[in-house]
Amino acid sequence: MISWPNFISQLFNGLALGALLALISSGLTIIYGTLGVLNLAHGAMFMLGGYAGYVAFEYSGSFVVAVAAGSVFVMILGVLMERVIIRHFYRRPNEDQLLVTFGLGICFVEVVRLLFSSQSLTVPPPLLFQASPISASCTTRPTASRWSVSSRWRSACCFSCSTGPALA
Repeated sequence: MISWPNFISQLFNGLALGALLALISSGLTIIYGTLGVLNLAHGAMFMLGGYAGYVAFEYSGSFVVAVAAGSVFVMILGVLMERVIIRHFYRRPNEDQLLVTFGLGICFVEVVRLLFSSQSLTVPPPLLFQASPISASCTTRPTASRWSVSSRWRSACCFSCSTGPALA
């Protein structure tokens, strides 16, 4: 039988993961709505942004620089991918677009495995969020974890609310 502290901990973990998936899916919806291309490499590009942020953090030690570097890297990669590869598939059948973006996603994952191995890498939270843990009567969650859940959820809600009517 599950205990209350484990239940609440898993509840927070589920909210964080759900907010992250909602954020990624809203990006996928925006791309499909504006370009008409179903980009199956979207998740792999999200991963590349995380690894670019990790590399930037290792060199600079700044969380802000890591977030900015990851975002800029993925933006440049996306523009390059659209200009060099995806642009040639706009007038082709949807199956061709799916196959090329799926293949790109596989290539991105394998390049990351080649460069970084299959091990998970972590970046510590910024100093602002390394405060004392928050106690919720029966379990304790770090401050950064609570911030992560609320910021991801807020971002996902903002993106989905702002793009919902435009894509309908």
